[in-house]
Amino acid sequence: MKRSVSVAVLTLIQLMLAVWLAMLVPVGVAWLVLAAAALLYGLFLFLSPLRSFTLLVAVILLHAFSAVAQGWKFGWDVGTQFQSIVLQLVVLGLAAASWAQAAELRRWARQYEEAQRQIAALRKMDEAVSVLSANEFKDRLKAIVVSLRRRNEPGVIIFVSIPSHVFGFGGRRYTPEAVLQVVGETALASVRDQFDIVGRISPSTIAIVLQRCDREGAHRALRRFHWLLLRQRRLRADAVMSWVCVEDLSVFQGWPAVEALLEEFGADDAVSVRRRGG
Repeated sequence: MKRSVSVAVLTLIQLMLAVWLAMLVPVGVAWLVLAAAALLYGLFLFLSPLRSFTLLVAVILLHAFSAVAQGWKFGWDVGTQFQSIVLQLVVLGLAAASWAQAAELRRWARQYEEAQRQIAALRKMDEAVSVLSANEFKDRLKAIVVSLRRRNEPGVIIFVSIPSHVFGFGGRRYTPEAVLQVVGETALASVRDQFDIVGRISPSTIAIVLQRCDREGAHRALRRFHWLLLRQRRLRADAVMSWVCVEDLSVFQGWPAVEALLEEFGADDAVSVRRRGG
């Protein structure tokens, strides 16, 4: 809102100076000055902040020296010099207002681009749990399945399906979101950074993908997961471990088989899915 007001005020100043300029000089000259101002405005938008400011200073100095040279050459009297000073101030004010507005719009554009990048990043993450969103998790898993199949390497996927009612120490009841937050943080701390992935595939299910890992490696990861759960004092570690299900990644059956597995555990009734691998 503040930035919009600033741009509007600068636009109003430019319009007032343009009208004043039209009153001081012939119409043809006024149009020529406005065309030059429009060209400068485009350059101010295109150039970097430092270069645009340098250009503004150069224009001001050139214009001032030009006016002084004309006054000395033609021997202007006091009245003519005063009119020239007023004209120079209007022209330079127009240039300065154009530079300020261009700088404001450039900052606005940078903030918009940064906001778009942040939005794009947030779309890849589940904001509530701080793990990958379902779509981003599937995209990365699909690439992992292709890579594992090409290298003939094993992979394991671990599902942690959260029941709707969870009680922690002291009989305290936790919401599913709070439980998912604890499970997500613990899962991220249990896996290999930049190698394994953790995502939320449904409102009640966290999935962990372990690359180049067999069942034995998965159980080592789960032991670390369990150990980290024991260190926190919100949820009962044994209760969380009872929600865990380990499945082999069927990389040689292709992506459809893996996707079907995700859909099975990502269903609303995922908690009641039979623990075939756990």
